[in-house]
Order: sequence, then C-alpha cells, then structure tokens
Amino acid sequence: MIKNLNCAYVPVSDAVKSAEWYAQVLGMKLRAPVEPGRGAIMIMDEGQWLFLLPSPDGKPLTFSTTAWAENGESFEMFPICFTTTRMQSLYASLRESGTWVETDIRDEGSCGLQLTFKDPDGNKFQVFQEPAS
Repeated sequence: MIKNLNCAYVPVSDAVKSAEWYAQVLGMKLRAPVEPGRGAIMIMDEGQWLFLLPSPDGKPLTFSTTAWAENGESFEMFPICFTTTRMQSLYASLRESGTWVETDIRDEGSCGLQLTFKDPDGNKFQVFQEPAS
C-alpha cells in the first residue's frame, strides 16, 4: 500500500543558510528561491524532496535509543538514511566543509559503506552506499 518515501522535513534555524549548505556540501538542488520566513525545498538526484523548515525551538532531528548499540547503551539515532553511489566524494565534501562526521567511512560488508554526519543545525543523518556486486 505504501510505495516509497516521497519527502522528509528537517528543522533548521535559517532556511537560506541551510539551503546553501545542503547544495554546496551534499549536492542537492534548491527548487525555488526561499521566501522570507518560509522553508526551502531541496531536490535530491533522483527527485525526492527534502524540506528545510524554520524551527524556532532549535531541536535537531535526532532521538535516543538503546536498540542500536551492541551493548544496549543509549545512542543518538539518526531518523533519515540517505543513499549515494559516491561515498568517497561525499566524505571529502563533508570533511572539507568542517562538518561533524562521527567516524570514517565504515565498510559493513553485505550492508555496504556507511557514514554518519550532522548538518550545521545538529540534525543527524546516515548515508549508505550499496556493496559492489
């Protein structure tokens, strides 16, 4: 009944600055100029939309869970995982911009390459690249 994820909504402090960062660092395209007080719509390579919406409370898009870490400790979870076919280029872009990156690229074998990072507002994401066939 549900086919796929069409878009996601991300809280940001400044939609204009965030749109610039998402375009420059992650390679997304801005759909239309940002109107004052409104959000930005970023378009990913395959057409999915990411809405960057002003959020006055400043809470980043993360949550804590004990289900992720091997030892059951609390883990700051990322609610969105992107895919890429250019992990090394993305990693270089993130590092060059001074973005917080949790670790180096991890090779998770049959689960592919994985990398966790945060945008300038502290929203935490993971990106994954399928393993070579």
